[in-house]
Amino acid sequence: MFSSKTSRWFGFLILLMLGLRIGYKYYRSQQPSAAEEHMANAQARSKALVEAIKADQEKQRAAGTPVILADSTVAATDTASVN
Repeated sequence: MFSSKTSRWFGFLILLMLGLRIGYKYYRSQQPSAAEEHMANAQARSKALVEAIKADQEKQRAAGTPVILADSTVAATDTASVN
């Protein structure tokens, strides 16, 4: 049906396509998913916010201003002692 030269080209093309498919699947498996990427960004923003709050509290302490803590357990004990 085909000449031997044509059969070799088809065989080479099939092997090339198979290699590209396997390579692409490996590449995609190494990439982080959108959920993992979103979670990493959220954790980085959270860590930056905590550090900014701590820095602001240290700045307030250095200035001699009383630092107000927003802790629910402290608020619960304060309101319980007032009543």
